[in-house]
Amino acid sequence: MRKIKIIVDSTADLPEHFLEKYDIDVVPLYIIWPDGSQEKDTWLDEEKRKFYQRLLDIGEIPDTSQPTVPDFIEKYKEIMEKGYDEILVITISTQMSGTFNSATLAAKEVEIPVYVFDTLRASSIVALIARTARLLANQGKDSQEIMKILKERFDNGDYQAVFYVSNFDYLVKGGRINKFQGFLGSMLKMKVGVYIKQDGTMEPFGKARGVNKAIKMLLSKLSELGFKDGEKVNYISITAGADDEAEMVANAVKEKFDVVFFDRALTGKVITKHVAPGMVGIGLERFRGETE
Repeated sequence: MRKIKIIVDSTADLPEHFLEKYDIDVVPLYIIWPDGSQEKDTWLDEEKRKFYQRLLDIGEIPDTSQPTVPDFIEKYKEIMEKGYDEILVITISTQMSGTFNSATLAAKEVEIPVYVFDTLRASSIVALIARTARLLANQGKDSQEIMKILKERFDNGDYQAVFYVSNFDYLVKGGRINKFQGFLGSMLKMKVGVYIKQDGTMEPFGKARGVNKAIKMLLSKLSELGFKDGEKVNYISITAGADDEAEMVANAVKEKFDVVFFDRALTGKVITKHVAPGMVGIGLERFRGETE
C-alpha cells in the first residue's frame, strides 16, 4: 500500500485534531493588513479567536493572498524527505482562490508524484473531503483512485455547504458575491443565507430575522439540494465565533438527519475575512459507508 500524504490549504478550516488523526498537513494562505503587514492563516483555535476580535477592533477588512509556488514546493520536499510515496493536495475552489494553480505549478518542480484536487468548495466541507480521502487511502486506494471517487460523489451532489452571515458587507466588499441585489442583510440586521454552488461560486439564497428562522432557512436549502430527512450524513459544524448559535444549528441538523460522523470547527483568518465574525455554517457530506 502506497504511503500517501494529504495536504489541504488553510481555508479547509480543519478541526485541530484532524492533522494528527488523519495524517493531514496544511499550507497556509496569507492575510495582508491595511498597513502592509502580512501574516499566515492559522489552524489553531486560540489564534482564530484572537483574529476575530482584531478584525472587529480594526474596523477595516484586510486583503488575502494565496500560497506561493515556493510555499508548496517547500512542503512537498519536506514530505518527500519523510518517506511518503505520493501527495494528494485538496484545495479551495478555483473560483475563490488561485491556490489550486500554485499547488499544480509546484508539483512540476518535485520528484514525488503530486495530485491536486479542486473541491469547488471551501471551509469545513473541504475538511470532510480530506477525511474521506484518508479513509479511502486506508482501504489501499491510491491518489488517482481517490480523486476519481471524490469527483463521482461531487457530481452526485454529495458535498454541500450552506451558511448564514450576520454582516453581509464582508462578502460584498471582498468580491466573493456577485448576485447581491436585494440581500443587504447587514443593513437590515438580518441573517443572509449563502450556499456554494456546484460551479464553486457562492450565492445568497435567502434572508431571515433571528436564529430560529435562519436555521429553518439553512435546512430548507439542504433539502432543496437533495438531502432527505433521516438520511445518513457526515457533518462538521463551522462558525466564526458564534458558538451558541452554532450549537443550535447543530442540534437542528441532528434532528433532521442521521448524523454518522460529527465534529466542530472554527473558521480561520482567511475565511473569516470574507464571512465576518458571527457566521454559522453546515458542511454536509452524504454518508457512503467509509468508517474509521
